Amino acid sequence: MPLLNSYQAALGGVIVILVFGIVVEKHYVSRSTVFYNILSFILLLASIRISSLLLIALIAYLVLGIVVMKLHIRILFPAFGARAYGSLALVLLLQGRMFIPGLEGRGYYETFGLLLLLWIFTTAIVHLIGHIYKRSTW
Repeated sequence: MPLLNSYQAALGGVIVILVFGIVVEKHYVSRSTVFYNILSFILLLASIRISSLLLIALIAYLVLGIVVMKLHIRILFPAFGARAYGSLALVLLLQGRMFIPGLEGRGYYETFGLLLLLWIFTTAIVHLIGHIYKRSTW
């Protein structure tokens, strides 16, 4: 008998990614982190139920991440680091389980815009927590 169902395991994985981003990515985002986040993102896309418009936008994010990693564009690494990716994964998991109120019955563009705002808001909170953690430790 498993201790966690598939959603709980995915949510636990996202929490691990966010904690890694807060604790380990204090100074910079490494290329290997971007690589593993991209691989994790592919698995996430294959396992959640989302609209076709959102899927296209997320595939564009994925392709951009691959290009950034391949060309080693370090200035864009934080957009694919554990804090940003973990926040996106959290929003997508919550949306996939209909845990975000107010999204039901909205059009594609409204849903996309709201999810984008939630991702930005969640990323800002995670970065704030990371900043506070960085300042409180040496």
